[in-house]
Amino acid sequence: MKLMHIGDLHIGRTLNQHSLLEDQSYILGRIIEEIDRLHIELLIIAGDIYDRSLPSKEAVLVFEQFIRAVNIDRNIPVLAVSGNHDGAERLGYGKEWFKTHGFHISTAIADSFEPVVYDDIHFYLIPYIEPVEARFYFEDDTITSHGAAYSAVISRIEAQLDMTKTNIAVSHLFIKGGDESDSERPLSLGAVEYVPKELFNHFDYVALGHLHHPFAVNSATISYSGSLLKYSFSEADQPKGFRMIDTDDGITNTFIPLKPIRDVKVLEGSFDDFYQQPAAAHQEDYLKMILSDMRHVNDPMTKLKQVYPYLLELRHADEVKVQETAAVKIIEQSDADIMNLFAAALTAEPLTKGQLTIINRLHGGGDKHETD
Repeated sequence: MKLMHIGDLHIGRTLNQHSLLEDQSYILGRIIEEIDRLHIELLIIAGDIYDRSLPSKEAVLVFEQFIRAVNIDRNIPVLAVSGNHDGAERLGYGKEWFKTHGFHISTAIADSFEPVVYDDIHFYLIPYIEPVEARFYFEDDTITSHGAAYSAVISRIEAQLDMTKTNIAVSHLFIKGGDESDSERPLSLGAVEYVPKELFNHFDYVALGHLHHPFAVNSATISYSGSLLKYSFSEADQPKGFRMIDTDDGITNTFIPLKPIRDVKVLEGSFDDFYQQPAAAHQEDYLKMILSDMRHVNDPMTKLKQVYPYLLELRHADEVKVQETAAVKIIEQSDADIMNLFAAALTAEPLTKGQLTIINRLHGGGDKHETD
């Protein structure tokens, strides 16, 4: 069976206040073309269908047209889970009716335990789960992290897992060790958002959403599809596309890149170079420019947008250098040092020796004892 794994559509997203609906409609059209070209038999959407819990009517229409083309016009089953950006209750409205037409969408913990079966493959659809939801559902006050929440769900699934079948999990979460970009909304503070990949050892394949880099995790059986588009300038160098999963002879997993209408680029140099000698290759790209020699220029953004109409962000090279230097200084300090600076900024008084001792104890003994 040929499966397509996509995720993090973020329909309705903007890039520096610029609407990306046109770009999203185009790339979803390319997905439909690839479904036809590759003879895809089932589509997986691993969460964050929309960028907001209350999507605009225009965003809903884009997704509706896409699902109709895949599920109704081509009669291809669609298996989806809600992500942390989605409004789970609203997204799940009508799901009992949808599944009679081959559109299965999991938006609650209770949806996780009954596998969806196609071609003798058992698909377990596990939506994004907040620890408080799992704590209430399982009546277990010890569930205080995402890892504990997903562990409780996986444990119940494993109790009924048929190991004679091919078992595929679909979910939206942050596997520990994955690489982040600026685009992913933090699930929580600190390390409690991470989920250990060992939880999924009994699955033949795990199709994930949340991290936007398709190679965020190094695993033979666990993959992020990555987002279909670049949603921040920190993603400028990331490949974008989808994964094709073939289950006919074991499981093979292939990443296939897609080209958008407009790329996202970060360009560096001098103002005069880019203004007087336009870089034609980037005039239709979404741009962030980091330029030197702009102090003498009146309204440089307006001048540059005459040449680069999709320029969205302009930074002075000197300012960026100062910020990067400050960031390095912070990285080089211990957590206790950073907390001390924070307290001093708020109260004009540094932390006492006793307070620093408590911070070190809570942190597990200080930076020198940190492990993965």
